[in-house]
Amino acid sequence: MRSENINHTITADNVQENELQVRALSGAPATLGGYDLEAMRLPQNFGGIAGVKKVLTTVPCRKPSNQIFVRVHPDQAWSMTAAVLQLKEDGECYLVLPELYVELAQEVRPKMLYTGMTRDGNPFLWPVNMPGDDGRLDTWSQSAHTAANLAKKSWVRLVANRTVGAYDVMQATNLVEEPVWPELTFEELINLAFRDKVIDSTNHVIVRRLRGEM
Repeated sequence: MRSENINHTITADNVQENELQVRALSGAPATLGGYDLEAMRLPQNFGGIAGVKKVLTTVPCRKPSNQIFVRVHPDQAWSMTAAVLQLKEDGECYLVLPELYVELAQEVRPKMLYTGMTRDGNPFLWPVNMPGDDGRLDTWSQSAHTAANLAKKSWVRLVANRTVGAYDVMQATNLVEEPVWPELTFEELINLAFRDKVIDSTNHVIVRRLRGEM
């Protein structure tokens, strides 16, 4: 009896597999337990249907990955020039009060903070160096500014080109969807990005650590 049951199960599975193959070849809709698989798919706005809303709690300040396409907010009000201290070991950024810029000139660099967006709908701040006191700007930063301005109208991806000492800008020609920007204001994004990361004194732990005082 046991072997008969096993043989029967195998035969039934083979029959079901053959039926699926026949459906696939004939163009008939795939089924799961008798249900049309297309009817099982969730729509793109499934979060809204379920009454779920994403709450933005973190906004990274970093250069976009070379493996993703990004956009930049086209409104100039969604970018700003600021004094930024960026740690080399992990790329973490700290916002520095303007009145401390001269005193911390060796550690701080003026940067343009662009508001960016990934295709996954995650906003971020993109820090790009501004010209120094001598008015000069390195080619890496020049190409990054070019990419950021192009990203205001199309999806772009940055790839480092060590040979020329600048970024190659890859423009996606087939991506037509527009980014959905957060309902927050630019000021609120800045607050999220630099929460607990504002240097308002030379006694700040990061400054003292860089100066070897602790």
